Amino acid sequence: MTHRSKIIKEWVDVHVTDAKKNFKASFEVDKHASRIIGISISSDADEKLYFRGSQRIAINEKEIYPEDYESKMLMQGLNVAVNERIIKIGEEMEPGNRKVEIDYKDSEHSNAPFSPYRVRLYVYSKIDEQNHKS
Repeated sequence: MTHRSKIIKEWVDVHVTDAKKNFKASFEVDKHASRIIGISISSDADEKLYFRGSQRIAINEKEIYPEDYESKMLMQGLNVAVNERIIKIGEEMEPGNRKVEIDYKDSEHSNAPFSPYRVRLYVYSKIDEQNHKS
């Protein structure tokens, strides 16, 4: 018997509609996910995410990044190979209650004047194909 795993990518959007405010979003990872392997973050306005953003990210009620963790520390540039644009969560974690939360904070910055923007948090999970048939 062959044992294979495939990776799924899921996301939640945070719509930043007001300057200098906090925004929350959450979702539950796929019920077939056996391990969460990493995250990534992006935006439709990278300069705003880079200069203005910070967040707290929690998975399964475990804080992965603390409050006020700068978004620029989580961003991946075009110089990073496509298959390496994931921030691995050390040891892969079990999904537990499957809840992913992001508490995003917009802060004033002179290099990025405010206008509404979207922040997207991606979560990468493994689906054990031995236990899941599509």
